[in-house]
Amino acid sequence: MEIDPWGALKAIPTALTGADLKLTQLEAAKKALKLLQSTDDSNPLINICVAASEGDNEKLLELLKDPATLDALNQEDNSGLYPLTYAIVFNNEETTEILLSKSTEILNKPDSLFGYTPLMWAVYLQNKGIVVELLNHGADLEVEGRNGLTVYDLLKPGSEMHDFFEQHGLLENRQKEDGDEGDFYKSSSLSNPEKDDELLDNIRLQTAGLNVNDDTNLYQDSNAFVAPSALFEDEFNFNKLLKNQYIMFSDFDIPSILELIFELEKKYAHKTTYPAAVIYQCVRYADHSKKSDILVENFLNLAFTRIRSNTLSKSGVTTVQSQGDIVLQSYWLSVLNFLYFYLCRDDGFFKRYPKVLQDLIVTLQSLIIELTNSIKFRLNDLIDDCLLNFTNIPDITSTLYKNDWNFFKKKHQPKSTYDEIYQMLYPPSVKEQLKPSPIKITQTLGALLYVLNLHNVHPLITQQTLSSVFYWMSCTLFNRVLSQKKYLTRTKAVQIRLNVSVIEDWARSNNKRPEFPDIDEYLLKAFPYTLIEENLTEDHAFILNHTAIYKGELQNPQDLAFYHSSLFSILKVHFEIFFELLQWLQTFTILKDEESLASILDNLQHLNSVQLLKTIDKYRYEVDEEKFHKTLRQKVQAKVKNEPQQLPKVSYQGSDYLYLNPNQNFPVALPTIPELVTEYGAGLGGVNKERAIQFQPFLPYEIIDSIDEIHEQKAKQKDQENNIENGESDQDDEEEDGDIGDNYDGKNDSNGNDKFGSQPDELFQNLQVPSSLAHRDWGGDDENTLNPW
Repeated sequence: MEIDPWGALKAIPTALTGADLKLTQLEAAKKALKLLQSTDDSNPLINICVAASEGDNEKLLELLKDPATLDALNQEDNSGLYPLTYAIVFNNEETTEILLSKSTEILNKPDSLFGYTPLMWAVYLQNKGIVVELLNHGADLEVEGRNGLTVYDLLKPGSEMHDFFEQHGLLENRQKEDGDEGDFYKSSSLSNPEKDDELLDNIRLQTAGLNVNDDTNLYQDSNAFVAPSALFEDEFNFNKLLKNQYIMFSDFDIPSILELIFELEKKYAHKTTYPAAVIYQCVRYADHSKKSDILVENFLNLAFTRIRSNTLSKSGVTTVQSQGDIVLQSYWLSVLNFLYFYLCRDDGFFKRYPKVLQDLIVTLQSLIIELTNSIKFRLNDLIDDCLLNFTNIPDITSTLYKNDWNFFKKKHQPKSTYDEIYQMLYPPSVKEQLKPSPIKITQTLGALLYVLNLHNVHPLITQQTLSSVFYWMSCTLFNRVLSQKKYLTRTKAVQIRLNVSVIEDWARSNNKRPEFPDIDEYLLKAFPYTLIEENLTEDHAFILNHTAIYKGELQNPQDLAFYHSSLFSILKVHFEIFFELLQWLQTFTILKDEESLASILDNLQHLNSVQLLKTIDKYRYEVDEEKFHKTLRQKVQAKVKNEPQQLPKVSYQGSDYLYLNPNQNFPVALPTIPELVTEYGAGLGGVNKERAIQFQPFLPYEIIDSIDEIHEQKAKQKDQENNIENGESDQDDEEEDGDIGDNYDGKNDSNGNDKFGSQPDELFQNLQVPSSLAHRDWGGDDENTLNPW
């Protein structure tokens, strides 16, 4: 009995196959072998292949005791694979050693299925242990596979395997060969048609399955780079509904599809394009195929609501007193980031659905607030110890103040003995290094920046997130210094300013600046209304809220231009008022006349007179420090009475205009379409086509199959429910007359929807889904107030 395990796989169109077709077929081959073994356990080749694939070394050794079975080690099974191949691809290193000890005849032979030698398989799967074992038994690095590939073609630059080859000098021969191929006419300029056909087929497979998005497999097959021009033949078409570029679903599939979307984060960690692609492909099917505005808006509304619920963000109402998962929050922020990119690429989508853009903006703002609040929670307890109380200047700790109990304090004496001076030259002890310091603040900021970069969040949104954190830090430091007398000293001001400089250094070292879009200034000022309006006017039919508009004010966080500044510039803007407070604390006690007071007040653009008077009254004087003159204090007090205290562009916490509001929320600065294309497209001149495909909304076949299965199950379930309803309605018709059945034939359309009429989305005609800001109440019953997810 012979079973061909590849019959079913070969019948599947290549565009629908998975992200790694090779491993998928190998898994299928293993299952086919076990099926064959269950029907005929007398075939030694099948038994050896099964034992090799499962790593059953005891059974393998028992089988190899029979000399007759040794010949099976050098034979291919029905799928064209050797027992050694099974041991390698399923990562069974000890099994590989056993097989090599018995026979090395097929050590440099490519298999018939993929044309890979055993060494090529080990390199492809990044298994250094098996590579070493194969090289020790004489594996040849120069052997070509069926496709003309060698081991060198499967090396990923920068990978551990590439470094391994480089460290052990295995790349030297390859480099020499490359150097000898300087003569252009020695290499054939004619391509092999059969080879090119297979190349294009592999490229289509990787593009359809988005294998190029998997960094571990991106460079493993040189086919992905031989003909870059062929990659664009399978570019995602955003303007036309093509096969395998949309997801067909019915309204009754939506809950299950949403469940699947929120399971992708666990199965495909950091692959944020997958959830965004599922949402987008469903939306474009509802928009372009079903042409149902209700289905589009409600599907996205449910998705946005679920995202906010999943990240514990309720319509943007968040607090600093809750610690969130910054990895999860940045993950879904990236999902919204890519969904916005895909919907922008879909021509005219936001013009048809301006409310969707508003809901997207609100959800983006909610996630940014939630993510920054998670960072604030971590920084809240560190600010006192790491920035306000941390001291590394010896003289500060021994400073004596007036009105303090200084009887038991010794005035600081300079180091005089050799041992004391020598001790100062030593680096701090491990115990001292473990104490809280400003470095802990930068480590937390570095963690935030890392997860945002990990999930490929657009630089403009990254700037907004860090900007919100900087603003909160500045306000929090300002309020704590102003409210506590122990910090209102000139020595403390010097030390705190020195501590904050560590954060400045971190911002300077990560001083990225999003590129300004190369578009007309008039269109830039009209953005994002250019996304929703065909003809731009001053009176907008639909007003977008919570979004930043370009006005060219680089110092205003409410302006779109502000977030195109460098990270260090953004930090300086937010910390300006705190730096002015520290500057005032260091200098105001040395002022002698009104002229010097007026001069310094002219430089303090962000501090009002109430705040200045507060520092004067609560200031903590040193023993040798002169008090602030009463006449000068009266001048400041007069400014309190005669001048307005609410300064522009400063948000205060109360009506006394004393403390700052650290919880101010800023509008969302959306990237323009040119910025999105520059970041996620092929780049200038279209040279980076691999990156463009990496961020396109393709899906692997596993996700497509799962959604198709959901659709089929829901359609069958709906048919069964309709059959039951039809039986009940027939009985009711016998008892009483009615006209409902006259318009209902009890059948479903191809999408599993009941044909009540021409509209396929009757579910949402009967159910009023809450708006993006409403989460409760849905009704009077308490059950409806529970989380629907």
